[in-house]
Amino acid sequence: MNILVNGSAGQGIQLLSLVLANILKDNEYNVALTSEYSPLMRSGDSIVRIVFDKGKIENPIPEDSDIEYDLNEAKLQSELLKKYSNEKVINMTLIGVISKKLKLKINNAEKYLPKKFLKENLEAIKKGYET
Repeated sequence: MNILVNGSAGQGIQLLSLVLANILKDNEYNVALTSEYSPLMRSGDSIVRIVFDKGKIENPIPEDSDIEYDLNEAKLQSELLKKYSNEKVINMTLIGVISKKLKLKINNAEKYLPKKFLKENLEAIKKGYET
């Protein structure tokens, strides 16, 4: 199975991918992570693809995605902000949503998050998972 997340530079797409990949590994998946991003600090594109499976990953760069999220879409942003109304951690809210969809356990997310804003990030993941 694979997930594609698209967004803009500055939305935390790269951090989202690292945290989600580690959550998947904690849930005993093999994980392959690829990313593309613009060198721009803001307004450039940022795309990540996470391929995961309980068995061996044969092709870490598939052509199609099973699940796709685009954080540039107003509809997705609105749905995530209804779950947790802090735009700064919308990427973490999406981690919660994806984790719930995949029925993942999120027991140790704090060890993959930066210490700065740790409380807000954990709360956003929780809200995304619960609602």
